[in-house]
Amino acid sequence: METLEVGHARECITPPLGIGMRGYAARTDGAADVHDDLFVNAVVLENGNERVAILAYDLCGFGKEGGAEFKSAIEQATGLDPDKVLLNASHTHAGPGLGRAEADQMENDYRQQVRDKGVEALRAALENTAPATFAVGAAPVDVGCNRRERQPDGSIKLGHNPGGPCLHEATVWRFARTGGDDVVLFSIPMHGTTLGQRNLSLSAEWMGRAVHFLETESPDMKAVFLQGCGGDQDPYYTVSEGRRGTFDELEQHGRDAATAVRTALEKMRELNPLPLRSVLWTTELPPKEDDGEPQSLPLHGVRVGDAVLVALGCEAFVEYALFGRATSPAKETLILGYSGGSVGYLPTADVYESGGYETRTSKVAPQSEQIVKEAMRRMFEELAR
Repeated sequence: METLEVGHARECITPPLGIGMRGYAARTDGAADVHDDLFVNAVVLENGNERVAILAYDLCGFGKEGGAEFKSAIEQATGLDPDKVLLNASHTHAGPGLGRAEADQMENDYRQQVRDKGVEALRAALENTAPATFAVGAAPVDVGCNRRERQPDGSIKLGHNPGGPCLHEATVWRFARTGGDDVVLFSIPMHGTTLGQRNLSLSAEWMGRAVHFLETESPDMKAVFLQGCGGDQDPYYTVSEGRRGTFDELEQHGRDAATAVRTALEKMRELNPLPLRSVLWTTELPPKEDDGEPQSLPLHGVRVGDAVLVALGCEAFVEYALFGRATSPAKETLILGYSGGSVGYLPTADVYESGGYETRTSKVAPQSEQIVKEAMRRMFEELAR
């Protein structure tokens, strides 16, 4: 009988001190110390001649050019088709990001380090595959909420909007491997922004701490965080003396996330892991400004038997995850953002009039929502064939 084989490996990608940190334009000083290390995780799914790789980076993000560069290096080193490689950034704002051309030699050297470490991790994952069963689960979690907070004058600021759209859930996929550690993928769509712009300590944020707590309690588990559609979601934080967030809050979010994952693992549903399929498309989105450039949005779909994963190359609002879950015909659906490079924010059409940071900085027009949703529908149909 055919089986799914799964491999995993991890490499440290903590950058040198002094490197630029991304996520807050007002933060101009480089990293001063390390609170916790950053990593790249490589997961390989394999069945016969079909092979799919997922690489998850503890980075703020990477542009489309950076994603293409990483995939090219992977193809040269492993022969793996770039269309079979899914890249996802955790979107920690306590770490660096990688664009097309970095500002100085330190950042260019780091870019090469991250590229090479991803290749090393993938090579190791390819070498330690083992037969695996597949199960899925979910559990409630509350580490943050919608961040589009309306002010008395009607304007929108980045804050906390508990009544806004949100997905208070940890989605968990477990691959129980014969003779190897379980590989557990989990996703909670939420920014890595517990700490504000005054923070100069490198950290994988609450997502990395959740991995730490999961693996500390279960040494036979390899946990991998995948960032979802968290473009309009922020974790809870306090503001004191002009400083946003604390490491205690970050740790608590990590513990809460880990608890939710463990709860989900206690009530998993076994699913058929085959067939295995990977589909990569590019969808053109109209520019927000008349003189702007159209944006090419990557959509990467992966089918693992009865489950599907669709990853968007943007900072998608959580509504796209809710839409995907409601529309997909699969028994289990996971929608990711921050994948394969990013074209920036993808808001929903209805929020452009009210404004706010996301719509102000977005490069795409309001009609992009329907274009993307139609592309997602077609992707679900293609994966179901």
